[in-house]
Amino acid sequence: MALRIKGQEVTATMVSATVGTESGLAHVKSLDINFDREISDEEYIGQTTNQKDDIYKGVSGSLVFHMDNPDAFALIDRINAVSRRRLPGENFRMVGIYAFPDGQRRKIVVPNCKFGDIPISAGSRSEHVSVTLDFAADDGRITR
Repeated sequence: MALRIKGQEVTATMVSATVGTESGLAHVKSLDINFDREISDEEYIGQTTNQKDDIYKGVSGSLVFHMDNPDAFALIDRINAVSRRRLPGENFRMVGIYAFPDGQRRKIVVPNCKFGDIPISAGSRSEHVSVTLDFAADDGRITR
């Protein structure tokens, strides 16, 4: 029986053009990467079933982490500055590294990420402060 990988075998990092690997993402809770697709469905007269087609729509995802140092605020400031066109040349790349029990590794690289809302949540006195980064990009690739 092959061993399935768990979250402990996954490393999530974010790399920016100006800083490199983001140090504010030390305690990542989850990483979701979606290769976005759409199925179109068309009816034609004289045919007994609909015809299907598929359309690639880019990549989207979400990264949730617990804040453990002030670098997370600097990251959020830079993301906001890029959205305001105040940091030309800055861009962000999301990377998920998946390590398999037999030693093989695969990476999903999502370059030039754009970000949606960035909630910073302090749920209660006993919960860690968490930050959610929802991202999207034109494309992503799976590499070795």
